[in-house]
Amino acid sequence: MKRIQFYIIVLAACSLGVGTVHCGWAQNLEGISKQKPFKVSGSIGAGATYYSSNEPGLSRPPYSWSVYGSLTAQVYGISLPLSFTVNQYGKSYSQPFSQFGISPTYKWAKLHLGYRYMQFSPLTYDGQSFRGAGIELNPKLFRFAAFYGKLNKKVNEDTSSGRFVQPQFARTGYGLKIGIGNYSSYFDLIYLHAKDDSASAKLINKQLITPQENSVLGTSMKLTLLKKIIFSSDIAVSGLTQNFGDSIPTKDSGVLARAFKRIGRTNESTLVDWAGQSSLQLLLKGYTTTIGYRIVRPGFKSLGTPYMLNDVALLNWLNNFNLLSGKLNITTTLSSQHNNLKKTLPTEMQTLVGSISMNALLSRQFNLNLNYAGYRIRQKDGTLRLTDSTRLHQVIHQVNLTPSFITSNTYHSHSVSANAGYMLLDDKNPLSTRSSSSNNSSGSLSYTHGWVKKSVGLSLTGLYNQYRQDTNYYRTLGATIGGNAALLKEKALSVQGAVGYLLNQSSYGNSRNNLTFSFNAGYHRQHHSLTLYANYVYTPFNPINNIIYKQVAQAVATKNLAGGISYTYSF
Repeated sequence: MKRIQFYIIVLAACSLGVGTVHCGWAQNLEGISKQKPFKVSGSIGAGATYYSSNEPGLSRPPYSWSVYGSLTAQVYGISLPLSFTVNQYGKSYSQPFSQFGISPTYKWAKLHLGYRYMQFSPLTYDGQSFRGAGIELNPKLFRFAAFYGKLNKKVNEDTSSGRFVQPQFARTGYGLKIGIGNYSSYFDLIYLHAKDDSASAKLINKQLITPQENSVLGTSMKLTLLKKIIFSSDIAVSGLTQNFGDSIPTKDSGVLARAFKRIGRTNESTLVDWAGQSSLQLLLKGYTTTIGYRIVRPGFKSLGTPYMLNDVALLNWLNNFNLLSGKLNITTTLSSQHNNLKKTLPTEMQTLVGSISMNALLSRQFNLNLNYAGYRIRQKDGTLRLTDSTRLHQVIHQVNLTPSFITSNTYHSHSVSANAGYMLLDDKNPLSTRSSSSNNSSGSLSYTHGWVKKSVGLSLTGLYNQYRQDTNYYRTLGATIGGNAALLKEKALSVQGAVGYLLNQSSYGNSRNNLTFSFNAGYHRQHHSLTLYANYVYTPFNPINNIIYKQVAQAVATKNLAGGISYTYSF
């Protein structure tokens, strides 16, 4: 371990300068003759769904289908996993949507072909798949990974379908990671480059999108000391040219901008900025604590992390207590977040979130769970000076209590559980507090009786919920009864069903009631699995007031029926 830590420190220091590393190794095929020559396992299946609703705009298609499969072939110990999915959702692109990928593995070497996913670091390349080729090599302490392929396919602008689809250019990218260490301690250098093909998509409105080019350079490290202290850190610098067709030259606006001008094409649309995150974790017997900090500057963006938010700074603290030989577990979290890092926005949004969760095993049959979460959302002055009547300032409290009791013997099993919840939204703005402040109370009580030898069970659940805002309220009281059974030889057929009815009351009057039912059946026999399901929800028309009645006559009057069938063969 000390040797690994020494190598990481040396490599981290060397990364501040410029150097060249040469590494070589030979594939070790010793013992391959002892492996089985060929073995294959996996599954293949297909499914179809049906959906019917009287909603003005359907949220899903009436019919859908899919064919899917995954298999793993082993040739003399070399693993060759393969997966695919085909469905009808890609018909708008002239062919069914399909993805195929394979990742053969042998000892410390892995090859990626087709549609694959690799993770470099949370700030450089994470959450983005590619269609191409990649490789991972991890002999002993050496770490190497690389890929090349398509990150996005082209989407042409379509004005004939009646709905807007955001067009996009085809995007190609490649990445490289080289480092030293193992899972517990390592240091990696990472480089990512992505570029759009400006001639790939057909555009009618040239202003909808612009071709982008992005280079990201980053480091990722983890250091474990005494198996109790873990420090991790990620840093990245990104140069994003938002329109590489722009001919206006870039302005030298800082050290980072001048540095990226040497390694990539830049112009006036180029944004150069950085992001970083780190965490420190302490592992003790019965107690774990982690503190972390993350900052993503407003100008930072990596095309390899499509879901990352920028202009944010986040500080969080997590604690976990495991007491009384595991019978009592307590978890606490506290986090603070804000934006407007450059102090150029009209206002700054600040959030403070805290939570505590306790789970207590009071006896072999009785368990108690208690959760609390609090949120504060507040606007702070930026370039604009706010007053109390224009400032967003809300506090939210949520508490939930769940006790449960379970007992069983050779013939019967009994389960009783309850849930009580309360939520309060307190709006501190004097102008909006009356229309925004609200509270919600909910509760449920469930009982389940099982006949163990017959594999049959029945359940009954009572529900209550009340939402109140100012002098107005909406109240629901109802019950659900359900059952399940395992039938046929070796209990191969399982069926489950439930029906529920809800009584609604409103301060506006004219409340109606709800009816729901669901049914599921599954047959599992050796290599075969067949599943059927159906559910129905009927909510009668409930005009809360005359305005809703006139403008949205079907706001809560819905009939939704969904069903499906699927079959899977495993081998």
